[in-house]
Amino acid sequence: MYGFRLADSQTWGIQPGKDTGEWADEFARLLGLGPLQGLPDETIRLERLQPLSGQEDGGCRAPHGCAGEGWQVRTSPFIELWRQPFLREIICGLHDTQDFLQVKEQMRCALFPVYDLTLRRGGLPLHCALVEQGGRGVLLVGRSGVGKSTACRRLPPRWDVLGDDLALAVRRSGGGFAVHPLPTWSAVGEASGEKTWDIQRGVCLSAVFFLTQAAEDEILPAGKAMATVILADAAMTIFQSVRMKERSVERKLLGGSAFANAAAIANTVPSYILRLSLTGRFWEKIEAVLEKGDSPHFRYETREQKTV
Repeated sequence: MYGFRLADSQTWGIQPGKDTGEWADEFARLLGLGPLQGLPDETIRLERLQPLSGQEDGGCRAPHGCAGEGWQVRTSPFIELWRQPFLREIICGLHDTQDFLQVKEQMRCALFPVYDLTLRRGGLPLHCALVEQGGRGVLLVGRSGVGKSTACRRLPPRWDVLGDDLALAVRRSGGGFAVHPLPTWSAVGEASGEKTWDIQRGVCLSAVFFLTQAAEDEILPAGKAMATVILADAAMTIFQSVRMKERSVERKLLGGSAFANAAAIANTVPSYILRLSLTGRFWEKIEAVLEKGDSPHFRYETREQKTV
């Protein structure tokens, strides 16, 4: 069994089943996983779905071990998630396919239970880049195409880019939030080599920057209300990407929890607007903010600069 531990003290196990060993090995490689030490809090068990007789393109048999009543089932075009209430095991049923793009989508969707439980525990999956310097984690948040990946490529060596597309923010047991990198699925290819994203590497979340394009680099303080809305939207983007079917009531609860957790992050972690140019040394402005922190002096100084 593979496994990983998050900064909220939650331990996950990834248990291969029959005919899913190679799938599990590649999934573990992408996430930088090794053999689990000890017992997990939650387990994702991988099983291959078998089509019903005469329905090669239709329904599938329940995964191995899922006979009987009381199972809760979530489906997507690529996997099925089966769970019994009060059990700490999720059965991830994989449709049989040799198409690499479909296998990649299965792996993306297989992280849904991690996202779901993290949300219930006060955290969020986020569409953002995660960079780090000196143990301080920084999120670069923005819509697709705004320049997150480009900004990551421009950072000098003293910065470490942990991920340029997805991250998982969790509540730390001692207070505050930590952030873990997640795979950039668009960068995962059949010839992707040794590229991995170490999901166990959690860094303390020190600041959030919302990216916009501009002629010159500039940092402005962001209001907590704005930060909450953007972070909640960045989380819902991830849930939508895994394409799990949810009932309308579940979707409403999902959105409400995402908004509440986004508000908690916005109230705990300093947030800023980063107006990003194509040629400036924007990282120096980020470094200055990290040194000053969310101090009244910084806010006063920024307002003074705006009026000059």
